[in-house]
Amino acid sequence: MNTNKNSARNTLLQIVFFLIAIASLLFFFKDTIAALYTSGDINLSAIFLNGFIVILFLLGMLRMVIILLRYVNEHQTLYRLVSYLQQNVQDPIVRLSPDALSVRRYQYIHWINQQGSAVNQAALASTLNAHESSRLTLIRFVHSTLILAGVFGTVVSLSLALIGASSLLGSPESTQEMGMVIAGMSSALSTTMTAIVCFIIYAYFYLRLNDARVQLLSGIEDATTLYMLPKINHSEESLIHHVNDLTIALSKSAQHILEVENKFISVADQLQQAVNDLQKGVNQTGMNEVIELIREGFRLPAKKTTPLTPPPTVQANKEIEQKGFRGFKS
Repeated sequence: MNTNKNSARNTLLQIVFFLIAIASLLFFFKDTIAALYTSGDINLSAIFLNGFIVILFLLGMLRMVIILLRYVNEHQTLYRLVSYLQQNVQDPIVRLSPDALSVRRYQYIHWINQQGSAVNQAALASTLNAHESSRLTLIRFVHSTLILAGVFGTVVSLSLALIGASSLLGSPESTQEMGMVIAGMSSALSTTMTAIVCFIIYAYFYLRLNDARVQLLSGIEDATTLYMLPKINHSEESLIHHVNDLTIALSKSAQHILEVENKFISVADQLQQAVNDLQKGVNQTGMNEVIELIREGFRLPAKKTTPLTPPPTVQANKEIEQKGFRGFKS
């Protein structure tokens, strides 16, 4: 999907360049154009017919420029919406215009999904195409009428010329009828040239407008197919794929849990080894020293200890040893 190409913007730039070119031609060849349109006796019918053709042309071009400006904004909104959908933004339309076609399509799809119905993209596309075609009624009318207006002006001018010619046959010496014939032929030529030039220019920009409309509508349908529908539609294949992704993610999580468990076991072994080393150190220094250090640290009073009396068997053995030693001395 190429959202960078914008036919509406390019068409507007072409219209601007065209207006500049037309203004330049009118300025540099104003004498020739004035002589072409004012040669002979210009009459009110020629002014009216040429003015009608030019006004019809300008009206259609004005409407075309308004539609193209709208398409430029629609294209920019579509580009931003696709960017938000690619980034998985939580609410991608909160910062977009609610009247944009792409935003409305997003709202329609989510509303239909909330109702529990299947999204019919073909019906939405047909409705959107019909809605946008209704906006081009005036432009199509001008496109169909512009060349007919030129033909109508030519026929009217030739009719005036024929009237003058018939009058000239009745009175050959009259110059007024001859002027009517020349004015009619001049009006026929001017209206034909005006209609042809306006129709060629209008037909080109009308085709460019249709290209911009088709590009916008196809871009909305592509965004619907690629980014909007996959987030809400859940077919059997998509569910199987989703379950597969969940299984892979669960396997990775279990592997990570095993790694963390092994780390905890290693840390527990190290802690047990540190406790064993501390216990050995305490046994080596003696519990009495530890108790004395604690007593001194907390400033506790010294505890009176009574000498332990040996067991009777030990006392008797000592007395026997002492008596025996005395007897040996004597």
